[in-house]
Amino acid sequence: MARATIKSIAKETGYSVGTVSNALRGVKSVKEETRQKIQATAARLGYRVNLDGLKLRTNKSYRIAVLVSISTDAGEEWEGVEFTRILAGISEALQGSRYEMSVFNVVDIPDAMKTLTRIVQDGLADGVIFSGTLHDDPRIAYLQENTFPFVTMGMSDTEVPHAFVDIDSQAAAFDATARLLRLGHQRIALVNPPNELIYATQRQSGYEQALSDVGMTPDPALIFNGPTTARTGQRSFEAMMQVRDRPTACICANEAMTLGVLSSAHKAGVQIGRDLVVISTDDLQLSRYFVPAPSTYYVPIEESSRLLGEFMLKALDGVDPSKIQKKIRATLIERQPDTPVLQSAPRN
Repeated sequence: MARATIKSIAKETGYSVGTVSNALRGVKSVKEETRQKIQATAARLGYRVNLDGLKLRTNKSYRIAVLVSISTDAGEEWEGVEFTRILAGISEALQGSRYEMSVFNVVDIPDAMKTLTRIVQDGLADGVIFSGTLHDDPRIAYLQENTFPFVTMGMSDTEVPHAFVDIDSQAAAFDATARLLRLGHQRIALVNPPNELIYATQRQSGYEQALSDVGMTPDPALIFNGPTTARTGQRSFEAMMQVRDRPTACICANEAMTLGVLSSAHKAGVQIGRDLVVISTDDLQLSRYFVPAPSTYYVPIEESSRLLGEFMLKALDGVDPSKIQKKIRATLIERQPDTPVLQSAPRN
């Protein structure tokens, strides 16, 4: 079978060579119906773009960089669990486009800044996706200063709008706290990420607002911050057991922290569901296998990560960043009744 060309596609569809060429290049002047018909015919005939020639003509790499944070801590068991699913969603969104994904591992913010500088200055990619947005995030400032397309997993506090996909962390923490308060809990702990992360302060705001709404003042002794790891969950549980008036419920920012709390509780003889209720507000659906399986606030990671890829393509097409922003509200998966405790946790 002869190799499909723009001329053979034009003959097959009845459109001119110029129209076919413009449709395959994604030129906006081509009607959507026409573009879809031409691209479908091109796919059926096995047409492949000569990317090398296209890159030379357009001065583009046709690559999207995804920054993946890696831990230097060899004991971090949860490393990579979430990012494999995020990368899968982005890859799915890019299917059918000319863009491919390039993964760049970064250790910390200075490392990320060096990587971004190479990407922008050396033309290693045409757009960037990253997560873990900070207050006054230098990555966002740098990319905006260089008018370089990007999408973040997580919103920011920058004055200039940018494309993002975010889980409504404030609403999830508010809903979890309000639910526990309605069930009669008075002492509710929050195991949260470091405060420099925007979604950590959003979670704390939601938690504090729910308490304030019923006339309660948040107790700083019940708020624990640290990396989103099982080790942080373990250490937070140990600390909350030293509080004079111990909590009867605990809200964890993700499943890794939840696992750490459950593990330490079991070791200490604290019965989850009786002595302490635990809820996770970031669910990868792994917690359904925990014993006992906790209630969680769930957002399909496939949906959010696919949106990252879709928004990236829109940003590359020049869509106004303020038009490509999405906050997704988590839904409760109730695996435990989370009712008030019958007795206080055993003391040492």
